[in-house]
Amino acid sequence: MNSKTPLAAMISLALFSTAPVYADDLSDLKAEVMQMRADYEQRIVELEQRLQHTETKTQQVQQQVAQVKAAPSPVVAQSNNRFNPAISAVLNGQFSDYQNNADDYEISGFSLGGEAGLAREGFSLGESEIVLSANIDQLLYGQATIALHDHEGETEVEVEEAFIETLGLSNGMTVRAGRFFSPIGYLNEKHIHAWNFADAPLIYRGLFGNQLSTDGLKLSYVLPTEQYIEVGSTVGNGDQHPGSGEHNGIGDWLVFAKTGGDIGTNHNWQLGLSHWQASPDDREYSGGHSHGGGEAESVAFNGDTDITNLSFVYKWAPQGNFRQQNFTLVSEYFYLNDDGKLSHEDELASYEGKQYGGFVEGIYQFSPQWKTGVRYDWLGSKHRASDDELLEDADLDASGYHPQRYSLVLDWLPSEFSRVRAQINHDKSSSEDDTQFLLQYTISIGAHGAHSF
Repeated sequence: MNSKTPLAAMISLALFSTAPVYADDLSDLKAEVMQMRADYEQRIVELEQRLQHTETKTQQVQQQVAQVKAAPSPVVAQSNNRFNPAISAVLNGQFSDYQNNADDYEISGFSLGGEAGLAREGFSLGESEIVLSANIDQLLYGQATIALHDHEGETEVEVEEAFIETLGLSNGMTVRAGRFFSPIGYLNEKHIHAWNFADAPLIYRGLFGNQLSTDGLKLSYVLPTEQYIEVGSTVGNGDQHPGSGEHNGIGDWLVFAKTGGDIGTNHNWQLGLSHWQASPDDREYSGGHSHGGGEAESVAFNGDTDITNLSFVYKWAPQGNFRQQNFTLVSEYFYLNDDGKLSHEDELASYEGKQYGGFVEGIYQFSPQWKTGVRYDWLGSKHRASDDELLEDADLDASGYHPQRYSLVLDWLPSEFSRVRAQINHDKSSSEDDTQFLLQYTISIGAHGAHSF
């Protein structure tokens, strides 16, 4: 018998016996694939159902929103807050002590007008104000400031500002109309409570009677440049000191330009130049006494007056954080020129006058609640008239004396809404030196926007 035949038979039997095993595995794989396909199809169906449900809910919400928008607004009772203006108040109180008699205060070479005199000695109201402001619509903003202050022993109420201003003009132009502080210099546009000292610089006191305001129109334009540059102009009625009289048309006008920028993250600066001009009609000289029982004989000026101002501001704050620590330097210079005539009853004289001066102040805030500063004021004047008697009657000192003043201030700031200030002045506004001590509190109530640069 051939021995190879059984061996071949065994091998063939082994091979054919494994074929059903592979067939079973293939069937199992097909079954698993079919099951996975069915599972995925079921998940897809479920996801489609959830998506359809979400879309349905979204449509329902949109329909509800549309119904709410279409529903008429409920009728509400009329009230004073119907237009929802922002209302705020700034309250000031002050204690003043002077070495000399406040009623005798004068600045040599300057005839004081407006509210240029010293605050009443002892306790006084200072200057408090109530501010109402709101966006009138998408085009206009409105603001009114009512000021209360003591003057010659009486409390006076006046409309300090009342203006409308355009919003969001795309070309960089802003238009303001009404009563507002003139943009001459740096401090003049700021409210008194935002000043770094309790009183006005001597040059502001001598030229404007503290501040210059106007009833008129202001146009300003911010140039589309990388560096901040703003130019503008105002026209007004010209009746505010050192202007005077009734003018049917334009009584005063002003042009100004400002530029500034940042130096790194710690420093920024601003430089300003402005020029104001008016034609006063019977501007009265008070004889330099804003208080007292007897009123000095008045001398009137008619002619042309122009004032030029140069201002510079520098600010420093570590990493731009003014809250913790900062330093501010402010300096301004003014030059006034008068050309016209002085008159008193039957007397008449040609007159040329020049008044000039400025101040520099530095304020260092060394912690969030404390800051201190110093200020130096200086003034000068030159007066010429064809009749020296009229200069004397107007109390326009032609001796060439140069007034000066040194001031030191310390502020305690319990919060951003309150301040207690102590200030001492060594005032040499006239030949009689005066030491003045001022203690003041200032609090802010209600909506109060951030102050400008």
